[in-house]
Amino acid sequence: MAGQRTRITRMALINGYPLVKELDEFTPPEVKKTMQETRGGSFIPGEIMVGLEKLTAKFKIKGADQLLLSAFGLISGDVCQVNVNESHQDEDGNKFAIQYSLTGEITSITESPSKMGELPDNEMEMAVSAYKKMEYGKTIFEIDRNAQILNLGQGDILEVHRRNVGLP
Repeated sequence: MAGQRTRITRMALINGYPLVKELDEFTPPEVKKTMQETRGGSFIPGEIMVGLEKLTAKFKIKGADQLLLSAFGLISGDVCQVNVNESHQDEDGNKFAIQYSLTGEITSITESPSKMGELPDNEMEMAVSAYKKMEYGKTIFEIDRNAQILNLGQGDILEVHRRNVGLP
């Protein structure tokens, strides 16, 4: 069995703008089911999934310049495409490629306090409408709110339901 992984390198493309050294932190969306209690005639209640919680992502960029900030599509309604590629290695020397693809709208940009002798950074939050995470070509998550796709690693569970209502 493989041991602990370490992130070796990472690169991001944000609306086509490449980031390597500038991307200080990346927090991918938390995939969390929305559950509701069921009971009916049952003595013991249960829960059933009724959806997912909204998806958000965060980025911390060191030394963002005007060109980079303008690449984020800050006009309301514009979408931002973010691709983050990472390379990991475990204790046994196995290497892993992980890809994140996010589409959404930047909802906030926060500048760090201005201090002499420290690098300026910007924290950005994103409301995510489409999210895909892959490891070596295998889908871990594929979620697309607009296309009604929900794959939590075992196939698209909304495919039959899209067909049932006449959607492709």
